[in-house]
Amino acid sequence: MLFNQYEILKKLDPQKSSLYSRHQEVVEKGFESFYEDLGISTTTLSKEDAREVDDILALFRAIKASSLGSASNMPGKTEFVGFGASQPDERFAYADFLSNILKFPQEVSTSPDNRPDLQLEKYRTMLKRWDEIGRKRELSADQIEHLVA
Repeated sequence: MLFNQYEILKKLDPQKSSLYSRHQEVVEKGFESFYEDLGISTTTLSKEDAREVDDILALFRAIKASSLGSASNMPGKTEFVGFGASQPDERFAYADFLSNILKFPQEVSTSPDNRPDLQLEKYRTMLKRWDEIGRKRELSADQIEHLVA
């Protein structure tokens, strides 16, 4: 899309055509070191990391859907608190995008003490435990307790 926008700009502003052509080449060939010049963020989230965030959000959707009667036994442990809005973290930005822009029903904590490194390790442990029980979408109270232990 950005490549096409530069094509349009070349026609609208012929005096800057060579600049827009260079920008097109940067975009087309993926020269990330020049992205900042184009106003493109150089902070990226890999497909693997995005998949991990997707899996974490799916885990919490399963917990939320399954814990209606059992959540009272584990206050605060069954809620997704995000990755830490107070610190620059690509995972937080991605989860926030899914939550706010795509309207995925997730509560992302903006608490300054929400540390992404600690949360991520906790979520990874929970994902391993979820894998052990076959990534079930309907979880018993015992299974939820095992996940959040």
